[in-house]
Amino acid sequence: MGLQTERVVVVTGASRGVGKGIALAMARPGDTVYITGRARQEGQTSSLPGTIDATAQEVEARGARAVAVACDHSDDAQIEALMQQVVAEQGRLDILVNNVFQVPDDLQSWQPFWKRPIAEHWRMMVDVGMRAHYVAACHAAPHMVEQRSGMIVNISSPGARAYLHSVIYGIGKAGADKMVQDMAKELKDYHVAAFSLWPGIVKTERLQPALEADALPADYEPLKPGMESAEFPGRIIDAIANQQDYMRFSGRAWWNSELAQALNVTDVDGNQPASYAPFMGSPCEPSDAMIT
Repeated sequence: MGLQTERVVVVTGASRGVGKGIALAMARPGDTVYITGRARQEGQTSSLPGTIDATAQEVEARGARAVAVACDHSDDAQIEALMQQVVAEQGRLDILVNNVFQVPDDLQSWQPFWKRPIAEHWRMMVDVGMRAHYVAACHAAPHMVEQRSGMIVNISSPGARAYLHSVIYGIGKAGADKMVQDMAKELKDYHVAAFSLWPGIVKTERLQPALEADALPADYEPLKPGMESAEFPGRIIDAIANQQDYMRFSGRAWWNSELAQALNVTDVDGNQPASYAPFMGSPCEPSDAMIT
């Protein structure tokens, strides 16, 4: 069976970008969407626009109930308190979307790994990325296990397989994928799914100005058919949650573009973005082995 209609959803890192887009796409009447992040004022955490409260207002404008919760996802105690708050207020948790991630300002200024700052990049892309996902799942899973339904979704990247940005970036994304592969095995008997999604190039607040000014580098031109809105992954998560057999998606990573074609999901413009798999590779097929 699919998840119940009046769903309780947590989207981490939803002040802006992919997290905000997922929160908006999951905003159905009757649903309650928790939006987390650090930004409560413009400019507090980034020069890019966006706050958790602004996202909450947009979610409510679409007919769902929104709850903005300030949470520093580098602090395990704050993540635990977040999950306790959700269950205390709603009595359940149906979907956890682990999206929170910090992008170093110099990530796209290429340097070899031995010239990059170790502590700062590890903290931002592994501790606030992969570790925060793991901690959130640890505190969400018991409630999903008890209700015998739920979904844990990690927003990952083809950087888990192809070289993308930097070595530490790839470590974090590969770890996020392996995490759901193994969690899925332990959650299977409780009808709780765990999987990763690989977005293509997302038209976020960071990229949109270059798109509007037609100022993207020439080598981006072949990539345009695969570009997607920030809401696209949320549309896919919603479609999976509506599947009676949503458990069949558990235990592996998926390209957004390929899932969308299989589930007949379109982006906000009505199109289906093209897959980057031919030149960036496909997610690995995990082994069925489980040695305890």
